[in-house]
Amino acid sequence: MREGSSISRRSFIKLAATAGAAAAIPGCEPAARKLIPYVVPDENVVPGVPSFFATTCNECPAGCGVVARIREGRVVKLEGNPADPIGQGSLCARGQAALQGLYNPDRLRHPQVRGGDGTLRTASWDEAEKMLADKLAAAAKAGKDRVAFFGAPNGPTFQKIAVACVGAHNSSRAIFYEAINNEPARVAAKTLFGRRDLPAYRIDQAEVLISFGADFLETWQSPVELARQYSIFRTPQKRRGALTIGRAMYVGPRLSMTASKCDEWIATAPGAQADVAWSVLNVLVKNGMVSKSSGFDLAALGKAVENFDPAATSARTGVPVETLTRLAETFGKADGALALAGTDDSSAHLAAMILNAVTGNFSKTIMFFEGAPAEDTSTPDEVDATVDAMRGGEIDVAFVAGANPVFTMPPSARIAEALQKVPFVVWAGGVPDETAAMANLLLPAHHPLESWRDTAPRAGIRGLGQPVMQPVFDSKPLGDILLTTAAKSSSTKLPWTTTAEAVKTEWLALAPKADDSASEDFWTSVRREGGLFEEQHLAALNLDTSPFKAPVPAAAQMELSVYAYPHIFLYDGRGADKPWLQELPEPVTQLVWDTWAEIHPETARKLGVATDDIIEIKTEHGAIEAPVLVESTVRPGVIAVPLGQGHRAYGRYAKDVGANAWSILAAGATYSAVTARATAATRKLVSPLGKSDMMGRSIVEAMSIEQLATGVIPTSETEEVTGPFEMYPKWNYAGHKWGMTIDVNACTGCSACVTACYAENNVPTVGRDGVDNGRIMSWIRIERYFPNEKEAAAAPQLYLAPMLCQQCDHAPCEPVCPVFASYHTEEGLNGQVYNRCVGTRYCENNCPYKVRRFNWFVPEWPAPLNLQLNPDVTVRGAGVMEKCTFCVQRIQFAELNAKTEDRQLRDGEIITACQQACPTRAITFGDSNDPASAMMRRRDDNKLRNYRALEELNTQPAITYLRDLYREKGKA
Repeated sequence: MREGSSISRRSFIKLAATAGAAAAIPGCEPAARKLIPYVVPDENVVPGVPSFFATTCNECPAGCGVVARIREGRVVKLEGNPADPIGQGSLCARGQAALQGLYNPDRLRHPQVRGGDGTLRTASWDEAEKMLADKLAAAAKAGKDRVAFFGAPNGPTFQKIAVACVGAHNSSRAIFYEAINNEPARVAAKTLFGRRDLPAYRIDQAEVLISFGADFLETWQSPVELARQYSIFRTPQKRRGALTIGRAMYVGPRLSMTASKCDEWIATAPGAQADVAWSVLNVLVKNGMVSKSSGFDLAALGKAVENFDPAATSARTGVPVETLTRLAETFGKADGALALAGTDDSSAHLAAMILNAVTGNFSKTIMFFEGAPAEDTSTPDEVDATVDAMRGGEIDVAFVAGANPVFTMPPSARIAEALQKVPFVVWAGGVPDETAAMANLLLPAHHPLESWRDTAPRAGIRGLGQPVMQPVFDSKPLGDILLTTAAKSSSTKLPWTTTAEAVKTEWLALAPKADDSASEDFWTSVRREGGLFEEQHLAALNLDTSPFKAPVPAAAQMELSVYAYPHIFLYDGRGADKPWLQELPEPVTQLVWDTWAEIHPETARKLGVATDDIIEIKTEHGAIEAPVLVESTVRPGVIAVPLGQGHRAYGRYAKDVGANAWSILAAGATYSAVTARATAATRKLVSPLGKSDMMGRSIVEAMSIEQLATGVIPTSETEEVTGPFEMYPKWNYAGHKWGMTIDVNACTGCSACVTACYAENNVPTVGRDGVDNGRIMSWIRIERYFPNEKEAAAAPQLYLAPMLCQQCDHAPCEPVCPVFASYHTEEGLNGQVYNRCVGTRYCENNCPYKVRRFNWFVPEWPAPLNLQLNPDVTVRGAGVMEKCTFCVQRIQFAELNAKTEDRQLRDGEIITACQQACPTRAITFGDSNDPASAMMRRRDDNKLRNYRALEELNTQPAITYLRDLYREKGKA
């Protein structure tokens, strides 16, 4: 056993047997809590062989389907569900990290009751449910609407349960709250088309894309789906007789990861995106570049946007007239264009929708479908009314579940004050957060991976979530808590007694829509597939042009503003309790474990601050302090701050890390006028990044689409190598030689591959201090470099590429190991024998790619976080070097299967963890000895783009990269 473990070998074997019994149940019925010896093994459980269950992801509202890999009764890995139309087999970093929410050591383990002195004591479920039932019964008897449910939307069936349970207590106050919601887009859709559902997008059908603040590769709407579409959009293809890539422009205050993957970043102040969008529309209408069948009165529309002629807009926003005109002309002439808006301003969303409409792109790049699901969140007015009722003493019992309003709601809501006015507050969830700290009763609720649930992200797509393992703690399904207490406290007869019954009832009602008419067969089918995926039908749109008879007002301008954006990994703060996400470098800044204030050098000079200086950022709503990051990746006059940090509770990984940017914002706003001042304090921002400049080395290479079209290979700054002269004979690979092809143009930097590697290979996290000491353990990382001044005119905005062990034929790490722990396998891998390694670290020093990791300490896995460990991969100890081996455990598993079945290994049968997670399909793995393999075909189809990292060193990497593509500045 591992050093520091408190479990004996005998106890471990007992637990493994128990877990194996749980794995025999296919996620449909509760497993028996008794030991079942393998002397008479269950036919559904084969020790060492995984089983798989389809369910859904609950880490963001996108509703991706996932497949859970189960080993001996516990989930060890999550993958995207290939049958799901949204994810199509891919899963983002947040989805991968859901495992750490399930096994989080700080989850509430038993019900707790808060005493009069504020201390918590453990209670039984019987006591807790009786206490809650008594309070609910008294509240219902006291009058109407004295009970409120305040929680996150958890799917259509749960919403029915919550509404019914609240209704059983003489109340209608069921509030479903998301801090980051789509209300501005819904308002725009209602204004223009009289409907509040959200459209679907097809970036891959466009030639031109303009994003007005929509970070669609990070956190906006459905990032996995949109990233996949964007990679197709940017793939070289013939358009109008010429080889080209889709043209993308980003309008916003910060060079986000999304902006960095576009051709052009147009820096504006926060809120000015709407002005730019209306100005583009002004040029289109004025120049007649609109569809005659758009349905708009162009004269009236022209009058409505007359305040946004390019000259006036340029004067207000600082965006050059030429840029505004070029944006409009490019958009209007495209054979398929798409405008997206991601701001908190419904005006920008309205302008984007009109741009799509007047150019005839509805039903091509943007579309509404029939049968759209009901809204899953309450309106801001409904939320405000309930909070006001709390503050006014009109609510006796508030049940908060799945949301953290004390952390995310604006100061103007005074939610903490409101909850203090409620006599009895119940909190149900996983890790107790800031809202739990105000509750009288705390109840441990099942994690989504332990629960029955469903999703309805859009028309034609319904996801089904099922329990994939037994509960880790003494928790209950959230729906069961509500239904059980309602049965005890109300005389109203509800149609269900458990969440499982409710979900099954709701889904069996859908059975006639399926091909199979037998209900139980249908129920089995949807559990296996992970949902019901039907053909979507376009909805007829009724255009309402009446709002555009009056001139559209321009946005107010600010001298200095703060812009708060969702952290790509921590989102609104819900991801902060997961160490994988805390230690994952934000792709552009490459910072971890902190909040930062991103400031342009010009603004920093005015404020008299430098990187790592702590500044106070103050708005009319509040103030926070954060260390400064001075970069040109933000517009002058703007301070960009990520959301998600600043918790004062929420477990050991989130507590007291960074600052809470929600606390300085107005309701529904992402920016505000601000004052900033330097404090005397400093705090070092921590990053695993070395240099931001490649210094002429061939680490990440790029070429223009114009060079590709004419067959010109870009020249390299590296010294020309003559030879090379070989000292040793070439390796002879009689069987397989494993390799990879990685398309840098498709890679967005989203880091799904990095998190997937953490999960698959038991890679530990080291914390802020460990990263600061250069001891980060990730086997794969996203390299990020800025073009230097010399090359900036002929380069992408940012160089981003995954870097992992290159599995070199001339591996510098192998000959220097004194104990032969580093060795070359017969299939071309740079192997690592852990129990042979003595930790000299010669191999690490000799690796030019810096992809070997040394364990300075015994890795820590606080129970039950150790249950996430993949049993197929050895857990390393102190003093051992580790690295990527192309998921050799997956290679061996597939080879053994093929040998057992007496057949040849099939191409595509082995999928590495990084490849499987990647939303853009940037990574292809295969056999270099097989010219027909997908990996080799990808190289052959893109010969002009092939390069190998640091090829001049003659290390002979097994990974070939495909150069990133950019459009030469000023070219059409």
